[in-house]
Amino acid sequence: MNIGIIGTGQLGFMMINEGRRLGNRYFTLDSNGVGPASLIADAHFSPDEYRKFVDESDVVTFEFEHVMEEALRYAQSQGKLFPSIEAVDLKKDRSREKDFLSDHGLRVAEYRVANSFEEALRYAKDFGKAVIKNAYGGYDGKGQVIYDGGLSETLKGDKFVVEEFIDFDYEASIIAIRDRDGNFTYFDPTYNYNREAIFIYNIAPTEDLSMPDMALKLMQALDYHGVMGIEFYVKNRQVIINEYAPRVHNSGHHTLLGSSISQFEEHVRAISGLPVPKPVLYRPSSSINILGQDLDHDKVVKILSLGESSVYWYGKQGIRRRRKVGHVNLTGYTRDKLEERIAKTMEVLYPDGVSNYI
Repeated sequence: MNIGIIGTGQLGFMMINEGRRLGNRYFTLDSNGVGPASLIADAHFSPDEYRKFVDESDVVTFEFEHVMEEALRYAQSQGKLFPSIEAVDLKKDRSREKDFLSDHGLRVAEYRVANSFEEALRYAKDFGKAVIKNAYGGYDGKGQVIYDGGLSETLKGDKFVVEEFIDFDYEASIIAIRDRDGNFTYFDPTYNYNREAIFIYNIAPTEDLSMPDMALKLMQALDYHGVMGIEFYVKNRQVIINEYAPRVHNSGHHTLLGSSISQFEEHVRAISGLPVPKPVLYRPSSSINILGQDLDHDKVVKILSLGESSVYWYGKQGIRRRRKVGHVNLTGYTRDKLEERIAKTMEVLYPDGVSNYI
């Protein structure tokens, strides 16, 4: 089977690596012909070749939601796009995503939609403490500011979502899978540690509370096929959806080392009509982002010396603050042992503090 991936970043790279064993061929589409995924694909297509790319693929997927719309819509018209275009369209406008979740009985933070920043600021003042987000675009903390009696900066744009600030106990996420026949399964949810809206590391497992039920409800509402990442706030054991990602997700990278199957192989199976097994978490697992630094041999040696560890380098061109250039996977026989390895790895990666890299 020929599987087309729109995008050439690290998620596509890992999708191809994990999917090789299934005997497929992989094509990529992007203006960036030197992205990690394009370097290991069987063929790479430029944007003006998007019809040929779709025509030569049996199924088409994407590694990021902000990709070439013409290719997405053409693949949808040919019945080849998994997941479908609706899951992507909702992500283009945060207000539509919030409305969809709320309309389907999925709990979100209280929010208002504003058509100017001045109106957004008025709503934020009504909440007392709030997050103001650009309705269009934005990810990894970009395009949003916190109002708490004042602002560190303003945002440009003509539409905003203003959310009541949730003083959550912790953040969590789930990686869920639904295949083309509607069969549903999921990985154990994770506790996530973030700084400045950037994912730093996670720990699996954490309590699932109602997360699997909410994931199933959302995926059924979208008639979704593939892997989805869903982020939550947890407050007093109540679960609130922050947002979903219609693709494989950073918080699922730990499955490459600690689980019976990775999120990437699950996605390839789900979109190509292969059986989708229930993942088994073999032992407590973590993934730590490598941010804003070049590959350092001495650091790699120290991390691998910890045991039950692996380093994934994406081979991206250009290093800058906040940019994800790789990750470390860790496991531990117990959660305490895993947390000990996380602390040691953080000391190796960020000896002067992670804030200097984000």
